[in-house]
Amino acid sequence: MRKMNKKNFPIFISVFIVSLFFTVVFYFVKVNLDANYMETRATNFADAHIDDHLSEEDIEKLREIDGVKEAGRLNMDFTSAKLDDDLVVIYRQDNHINKMREFSFTEAGRFPENPNEIMLSKSLVEKHKLKIGDEIPISFGKRFLGKKELDPTNSKIEKESFEKNQIKSYNLVGIYEDVYNKYAGLSYGLIFDTTKDPQPAVLRFDDFVDVHLNKKIFEDEITKRLGRKIEMRFDERIEKYYRVNDTWLEKIMAKAMMIFFLLSMIVIFIFFTRNIFWVWGLRKIKELSIYKSIGSTDFQIYKLLFKEAGLISIIPVLLGHLSGFFLIYGLYSYSQKNLEISKFEYVTFNPLLTGLILLVSFLVMSLSIIKPARKISIINIIDGIRGNVDLSMSKKKKNEDLWKELRNNNLSSIKSQRYISAIGILIISMFILSISISKYFRDYYDEDSSYNIFTTYYSSDKKVPDVLSYIEKELGSQKSFIYKDKYIGVKNNLDLSNQAKKYKLDEKIKKILKKKSQEYLQGNLIAMDIDDLEKLGGSKGEFILYNKVQADPLEPIAKAKMVKYFKDPKNIDISMVGFEKKIKISKEIYDTGEFEFKPFPFVVNIFTDYETYFDLVEEAKDDKYLNYPYTLKMKIDDKDLSSAKEFIENKLRESLQINERYDIFVGKEIEEQEASSLKYLLYISLAVGIIIFILNVTNGYSSINISLISRKKEIGSLYSAGMDIDELKENYEKEFFLEQVKSFLLVSFISLTVMLIISILSPQFSLPILLKYFDYKMYLGFALVVYVINLLIYHLSLKRILDRPTIDLIRTE
Repeated sequence: MRKMNKKNFPIFISVFIVSLFFTVVFYFVKVNLDANYMETRATNFADAHIDDHLSEEDIEKLREIDGVKEAGRLNMDFTSAKLDDDLVVIYRQDNHINKMREFSFTEAGRFPENPNEIMLSKSLVEKHKLKIGDEIPISFGKRFLGKKELDPTNSKIEKESFEKNQIKSYNLVGIYEDVYNKYAGLSYGLIFDTTKDPQPAVLRFDDFVDVHLNKKIFEDEITKRLGRKIEMRFDERIEKYYRVNDTWLEKIMAKAMMIFFLLSMIVIFIFFTRNIFWVWGLRKIKELSIYKSIGSTDFQIYKLLFKEAGLISIIPVLLGHLSGFFLIYGLYSYSQKNLEISKFEYVTFNPLLTGLILLVSFLVMSLSIIKPARKISIINIIDGIRGNVDLSMSKKKKNEDLWKELRNNNLSSIKSQRYISAIGILIISMFILSISISKYFRDYYDEDSSYNIFTTYYSSDKKVPDVLSYIEKELGSQKSFIYKDKYIGVKNNLDLSNQAKKYKLDEKIKKILKKKSQEYLQGNLIAMDIDDLEKLGGSKGEFILYNKVQADPLEPIAKAKMVKYFKDPKNIDISMVGFEKKIKISKEIYDTGEFEFKPFPFVVNIFTDYETYFDLVEEAKDDKYLNYPYTLKMKIDDKDLSSAKEFIENKLRESLQINERYDIFVGKEIEEQEASSLKYLLYISLAVGIIIFILNVTNGYSSINISLISRKKEIGSLYSAGMDIDELKENYEKEFFLEQVKSFLLVSFISLTVMLIISILSPQFSLPILLKYFDYKMYLGFALVVYVINLLIYHLSLKRILDRPTIDLIRTE
């Protein structure tokens, strides 16, 4: 029994790896897909909006329409309130909205379900040391600055007052993620909506894609029910999630890549485990030949092998699945506690997914045994009993070179060593590729900046807020500047430069605009102080064009090669909220010097002074210019960052006016947050890498020994025929070394092929980008350790066989 366990051990380990791998990968994919959906729904719970104010009776009629899953009134009437001295913005929602918000950023508890319940933001709860179930007195009232009433969502102003008109006690039933940044001086509060006033409506559908395709029919039905013309507005984020505006090819691309990955892994593991079954079958040939000599048919032998392989696989498949599940569960649990990942990224047991993983694992095992079992079942009885069996369908081949002949006649056993090493390294290679893609996405919009404090300030003033100028002057930074930018459209009627055409940017622009059904390129109109504009070579009333563009739009911004954008741009047609104007370009620049801006792919950047900027905005009647903040960038000594940030906070808080808000970003904090975003994926890869390494070495040890044992008669015959022991060692070790080299080349070829296919299927990647971001040090380091250990195992195993008496090697068992 013990001996049988040793024979089965390579299969046990190999099937264990298969099950563990598919468990980790399938649950990892599911966690990310679920997290993407839940986060999308948490921020965009409604499929469509109706801006008309509808009564509860109107909403009830909407709920009766076939295809409407839920409908509710979105109460946008906020109320000012206080908990002690802390300002609270009171929101309201009823049970219909509660149902639609099944995914939210709730930290604990639930939404209010009756008029005596409240939900508060996390920071407020922590500040007042509250807990679920506490009774909380909330003061309702109005906020004033002098005699002017402030909107409930207006950032807290130093000199404002609060006039209380009601106090009500609530039971705390939920804790919500902080809605407002800490500089707003506001907290979030949610109570049950008991009002009956007409409000804008939100809808959730049974099938969003179907309703999107039949929008006109659906709107006509709503109009018919309500007796007046109604128009729906679909949520853009939900449209993007369901990819309803994508082409047919784009829609199937992501699914095609997932299917390709799954099928590739199945094929690879079949290829791998099939060779393990070949080696396993070598040790059973004599036993099976005896069965055949007493009357067993080929089909009975086939069924016996298949059944035994299946029974051997049951326990490792189950153990591999359990190990993989607890591994991925533990890693995500650790990441939730110690890393900054989404609250929606967590692992829960899913019976259907587990069933699918077990099915795929057993499918791999079943397909792997078919070919070995079929060939072994047709063995010649005499050769099988003697142990002189060729598992190939062809006859043994003669060759003038003895070692080539021996290699050809033991090819299945020899090749198994190649694939055993290859599979573990290939798995790690795929994880390294996943990490590389994640790093690419992180770096794509990232750009090293020499500035380390960024202050954004939203103000209705048509001039730089005095407080920003004061901060810039008083802090005495090494360098600084203030700007305000806004989105514009730039008509695509300009000739591109010869450099841009050389990189086929004209073709790429046409392709992008055709896909988006647009005529305009994206652009930025950037307003600067006149002194700063003059440093760029401009004057008051002039427009300066930054005439550079990325040669490769897929290259991360910080590392991208920049080429001249337009050939000779004298005038540019721009568009703002339907307003169109031709502006004269006074100068082209190719470097912004100390004024750092991110030159996003194909975006046209135009600089001007503040007065010209606001004249243009006013002419365009763009009342949304408040959405674009003033930005102050500063370079401060690292040792002074903390005190500088505190100084800025105090000054901005003191000067804050009605409808103004601000935020402050410190460079190091941003870098640390971005760095932590990849850690959990690195941890997953590291854990899988360690397990794959251990299993690879264990599997290699078992398979190497079985392979050598199956050739011990051959080794003994050569030894007894007078061949020198050193020559034997040299030739066998050389043969094994070459197989390991082939193994490495095979893994490298497959990895390169996967990268090539990804670059073809996905418009987001190019092969040079994937090759550039692939971590070769990690890949080569892991491969080197595995191959060196395999060579050591082979050397010691071969030595142990050669140390045995020759008669033991050639004796028929």
